[in-house]
Amino acid sequence: MQTQAILFTAQHTVSLQPVTIPEPGAGEVIVQAEYTCVSPGTEGRLLAGTIAEAAPYPYIAGYSLTGKIIAVGADCCFQVGQRVWCTGTGKADVNITWGGHIAHALAPESDLILLPDNLSTLEASIGRLAAIAFHGTRLSKPQPHEKVAVVGLGPIGMLSALCHAASGAEVIVTDRLPERVAFAESLGLRGFVAGDSLVEGFRRFLPNGADILVDATGLPNVAGSFIPAAKDLAWDDTPNPVGARFLVQGGTDFDYVFPHPPAFDREMSILLPRDRQPRDVAAVFDLMSRGKLPAAKLISDVRKPEAAPQAYADLREKRNQFHTIAFQWS
Repeated sequence: MQTQAILFTAQHTVSLQPVTIPEPGAGEVIVQAEYTCVSPGTEGRLLAGTIAEAAPYPYIAGYSLTGKIIAVGADCCFQVGQRVWCTGTGKADVNITWGGHIAHALAPESDLILLPDNLSTLEASIGRLAAIAFHGTRLSKPQPHEKVAVVGLGPIGMLSALCHAASGAEVIVTDRLPERVAFAESLGLRGFVAGDSLVEGFRRFLPNGADILVDATGLPNVAGSFIPAAKDLAWDDTPNPVGARFLVQGGTDFDYVFPHPPAFDREMSILLPRDRQPRDVAAVFDLMSRGKLPAAKLISDVRKPEAAPQAYADLREKRNQFHTIAFQWS
C-alpha cells in the first residue's frame, strides 16, 4: 500500500514523501499511525551524519510510533482495532533506519506493545525515550534511601531523573540551561543551574555525596568533574561496602573519557545501558497509566508531518524551548 513517511534525504534535510509498504505476511500487522515522537539526540546525530550504522540516504528514521492495527496477516494474535506501540515499519520501498516516522507501519507482532486503556496514543508516543531511561534505571537499581545526581536535562536525562525519582530515591538535577532546570522543578524535582563546579552545586544538596551519578549530557569528558560528587567509601571494616554507581545514559559517537583514580577510590561501578528491552516499554506505560511517570509532559509540541523540517530545526536550535516534538498523522 502507498503511504507517507518523513524521509531523511541529506544532512539536516528532511521531507514528507510518498512511500510504499507491502501487505502483511504471517505474523505481521499494519499499524495506522496516530503519533510518532522524535528522539532529538539520536535523530539529530542521524541528520548530522555521525551515526555509522545509519542506512544510506534517503531513509525513514524514528523509532517510536503509536496507532491502531488496521490489518493482520496469517497466524496473528493481535486484532484489528487494537491500540499499540511499535518501533516503526520493518519494510518499505526506501531505506529504513528504524522506520518510525511513517503514516502506516508494517510491523512484526514481536515489536508490538498493547497500550493501557487510560493511556492516550499521544502520551504513549514518547514510550521509546522513556523506556531507554527506564532501562538505565533497571541497571542502577536505586533504593528509596539513596541519593541520585543527574547532569544533563535533555529528554533522556529528564526521563532518567523521573524514573529514578519514581523509585523513591532523592534526585538532584542540573543543566546549563535555566529553562530546563525550571521545567524539572515544575515536575517535582530539585536542581540548580550548572556553573563552574558540578561538585559544589551537588554538595549543596547532597553534602555526603550521591549513591548514583547519571551523566546524560552526551559529552565525552564530564566524568572527571562529576565523579567527586559521588559518596566516598570509608576505609573501615564495613561488610560488603557498596560504592557509588556511574550511569552513562544515552548513546554517543565517540570514546567516553573516564578517569581511573577517583573512581578507583570509590570502588565505583560503571554502567552503560544499551537502549531498551520490550519489557521496559511495557513498564513505563504501566507507570504512566498510574500517574507515576509524567513522561508525556516532555512532548513540547505536536505538529503535522508536513512541518517536519521546521520541527527538526527547532529541536536543534532552540534547546531551551523544546524537549521533543510529536508528529500527528491521523
